Amino acid sequence: MELIRSLTLILISFILTSGTALGFQEAPESSPQQNLLANPQRTVHTFLRWQQAGHKNPDYVVTTMKLADGSKAEKLELAERLLKILDARGLLIDYDAIPSNPNYTDSLSGLQQYILFQSLPEVYLVKTSQNEWVFSKSTIQAIPELYSDTFSSWFTFLIDQLPEWTTNEWFGIKIWQYLAVFFWILIGLVLMKVFEFFLDNYVSRLAKKTKFSWDDDLIDSIEKPSRYIFVTVFFLLTYSNLQFSVTVSQAISVFLEIALSAAVVWLFYNLADVFSKYLTVVTSKTETELDDQLIPLIRKTLRFFVLIMGVIAILQNNGINVASLIAGLGIGGLAVALAARETLANFFGSVTIFLDRPFKIGDWIKSGDVEGTVEEVGFRSTRIRTFYNSLVSVPNSNLANADIDNLGLRRYRRLKTVLNLTYSTTPKQMEAFVEGIKAIVKANKHFRQDMYEVHFNSFGAHSLDVLVYVFFNVPDWSTELQQRHNFFLEVLRLAKEVGVEFAFPTQTLHMDSFYKEEPRKVGEERSEEELASAVHEFGPGGKKGKPDGVRIFRAGEEIDFGANK
Repeated sequence: MELIRSLTLILISFILTSGTALGFQEAPESSPQQNLLANPQRTVHTFLRWQQAGHKNPDYVVTTMKLADGSKAEKLELAERLLKILDARGLLIDYDAIPSNPNYTDSLSGLQQYILFQSLPEVYLVKTSQNEWVFSKSTIQAIPELYSDTFSSWFTFLIDQLPEWTTNEWFGIKIWQYLAVFFWILIGLVLMKVFEFFLDNYVSRLAKKTKFSWDDDLIDSIEKPSRYIFVTVFFLLTYSNLQFSVTVSQAISVFLEIALSAAVVWLFYNLADVFSKYLTVVTSKTETELDDQLIPLIRKTLRFFVLIMGVIAILQNNGINVASLIAGLGIGGLAVALAARETLANFFGSVTIFLDRPFKIGDWIKSGDVEGTVEEVGFRSTRIRTFYNSLVSVPNSNLANADIDNLGLRRYRRLKTVLNLTYSTTPKQMEAFVEGIKAIVKANKHFRQDMYEVHFNSFGAHSLDVLVYVFFNVPDWSTELQQRHNFFLEVLRLAKEVGVEFAFPTQTLHMDSFYKEEPRKVGEERSEEELASAVHEFGPGGKKGKPDGVRIFRAGEEIDFGANK
């Protein structure tokens, strides 16, 4: 709304400073004695030149209407009406474009006739048998209808009823025209509000009663652009009633046509989003995730296509040869390609990602220093939501050539840790603790059951170390954290149950001896026979050795903790 108001104020300022002095484009002067109807260019000059203030000559003007029936006054009225039509519609005549050849022949029809404006084919000149170019009979017959189409009859009647002082000019514009511009804009804004009220209170309510959600999105997306289209169409259909000079009317016409084209492009741009949302709903019901990744690319392609086609349409409608413009741009294509090599590299990188599919939207990936969840794969970059909740855009060319660790495709999630027990732990407690952890793993369905390792692994500097190497079978990181929590709580309860303690880095200082005292004896002394017996008992067939683990019995039955796994 603010944009429309700003542009309207600029337009009004342009109108106020332009006035009727911006008449038709002047042609070179020629003497009245020359043949006024010798060629199309001379006829148009005669028609326009001798109707301007300070140059009025009805005798010359009516010669262009020779094919009309009726009196001189009626012919003059037809000429004046035709000039009003051309001025009000902003149809500015370019003399250089009008042929000066007396024997001009239209290339399409093969007839000696000249159409002044392609947008108004009803108005054209023909060559008579007297070798004079005049307005055709069809043009003369069409003038009354064109006049009624250009100027509203009730508005014309209203202007005729205004007091005479409203015809006075201020800065070249009549007072009634200032008033007309004010009410013209006011009525347009009121109609836009009425249209908006109709959409909100009838169309939107009707859409909300349906079982579908896409129609609600459709109404929301077209609401703003459609009301601007509505009011712009109103202005386009009624601006000719203001009866400004040809240049001012042309400026208004061009402005409104560009505004209408921009609003239509805006409408289709929003419709592209609605279509993408609809495709998202459809693809969410399929098993493959390829189509889910394709939706963002389709949405961006549709948006880009709508913008490009909109710009081409606006340029084409304003007389710019788009084909020539594109050809001209092709001359600098090499320079543009060199300047845009990074953009092209990113585009082909996105194609590579789409075809190779190293990841998909929602995957947890790690590439270089970037780690997070993939949110969107675009033409230029891939957006990754980090675990700090920041959004990182990585150029696709970098991802196409980098190592990508797709953590989201992991079937199992590894847990490797070392549990440190104090040196006060007895062999039986150690064996019970290790077997208890194995039992915890077996009892939890979220662990991989065919692959896990739990062993008394080493004698540490301050502890007895138990290696725990297990895999979680979980779908996401949140579930993994929850199962880690559950597992470690089970280990704590097990440690308390078997009576072991977890060690932490400590250092014990023993004062072994003082002056004239014997040093402390470390360990117990054994005879050679006892030492040999101990070696034998822990060797093959020995009674004290338990190479397959400790056997624990409960109620006379051996408890199997998977020692032989």
